[in-house]
Amino acid sequence: MAGKKAKLSFQDRIMKLASSRWAIVAVIVALTSHFIGTSQGRMIVLRLASKLNNTFGKSLQTNLSHPTGSLVGWFVTRLMEDVNTASILDLITRADLRPGDTAMEVCFGPGKGLEELVLYGGVEVIGVDRSDEMHSRASQRVLDHIAEGRVRLLNASVDDIPGVRDGSVDKVLSMNCVYFWPSLSDSFREVYRVMKPGGLFATGAKFSNIREFDDEIFRNKDQQAILDALTEAGFVDVHANEVRISTGCPGKNARSGCKVDPRSHYTGIYATKPVR
Repeated sequence: MAGKKAKLSFQDRIMKLASSRWAIVAVIVALTSHFIGTSQGRMIVLRLASKLNNTFGKSLQTNLSHPTGSLVGWFVTRLMEDVNTASILDLITRADLRPGDTAMEVCFGPGKGLEELVLYGGVEVIGVDRSDEMHSRASQRVLDHIAEGRVRLLNASVDDIPGVRDGSVDKVLSMNCVYFWPSLSDSFREVYRVMKPGGLFATGAKFSNIREFDDEIFRNKDQQAILDALTEAGFVDVHANEVRISTGCPGKNARSGCKVDPRSHYTGIYATKPVR
């Protein structure tokens, strides 16, 4: 009949859809999702964000300091697991944890370090983090130990740690976190307060990765300033060394697997509370 359109075959309809702008959008979305779903892709996005003085760049960097339940927060949490897992496991192996010790992890993030600490028999664990989202995620990893009373998670900032007695903690550990502390002097005084005489403070930093980030968010980028603040707080044997993780996943939790790459290397900063 005149004027009647020819009916498209199924194959023709697929080809027409594939050439539409919506198909192009769908492909871009799929490729982007795959890209940020890889460790390398997430790191590239992070480096780009460090150069962006806009809402996205600021949001991503702020979430590194205080992860939220947003899409950006999800991205940052995945990035933390990529970059910090091998590093915090390695730092814990160097802490010489023994039965009867109390270990505190500051900025425990998604909980990989807590999961490692509970593998040390007879060690009590305190976690300190100010992000509700990280509390929710990390608590799932050590839920049974929380129920047993062996792990206690505190929603707090390092410069004001409530409910922890003076001189009660043997080891205070943190990874990739010291940049965000609002006041080094207040934070180290509080860490000093909760530690036992002879106790060890150990933190890991990745200064080369954060040089270009916003100074208002990443406040503490100067290694020497951190060492000086520890000394001023009363610590002794204050020193730093470069840690290169060679091969494999360190720690007792190695059986669960973790990637080791150049981003796993870190500067270890150590200090001891003197025995008076």
